[in-house]
Amino acid sequence: MKKSIFFAVVLSGLVGMTFFSACNSQSQGTGGAPASANAPASVAGSGTRIVYINTDTLMNKYLFAVELNEKFLKKQEERRTELNVKAKSLDQEATEFQRKLENNGFLSEARAIDARDKLLVKQENLRRLQEDMIAEAAREQSELNKQLFDKLTNFLKVYNQERGFDIVLSTQLGGNVLFAVEGFDITNDVVKRLNEEYNKEKGQ
Repeated sequence: MKKSIFFAVVLSGLVGMTFFSACNSQSQGTGGAPASANAPASVAGSGTRIVYINTDTLMNKYLFAVELNEKFLKKQEERRTELNVKAKSLDQEATEFQRKLENNGFLSEARAIDARDKLLVKQENLRRLQEDMIAEAAREQSELNKQLFDKLTNFLKVYNQERGFDIVLSTQLGGNVLFAVEGFDITNDVVKRLNEEYNKEKGQ
């Protein structure tokens, strides 16, 4: 698996809008962080402060997301290896059964039927194992998605107390934001702050 389903689902879940209440930004007033040269512009006539985060960049550079994805991929590789080993073994048994059948190797029809039935049971067990693995991977993926989403949204709530944005959008390659003047993209600052937080937690 490349980049994993995990990434795709997280990105899909994040592409949209994260709204911070106007009350929060108003409560910051001019007492928030000083406006920088790259401060986001406001929507004409509304005074609404809008910025965006590129989730492709975020997922590739946020260490916590990279760590979660790597753990997920390793588990998927272990499952895939286990399934392939069992499938290869079953294939060898099926080949041996066919060889004996074609060369009249079974002493009786009953023994041939018994061997066939055992192969069918093993085939069904392998199919169920594959389904169980897919279901388990989906559950793990859902848990990881929630873990990452909670981490990001909790961070943004704290981050926004300092920055006072009204709306934080998310985009990705080919997403909704095709062009924006300098100052609207806060991705690098968010990634930097998230990684600082991550490294601090890892060091504890």
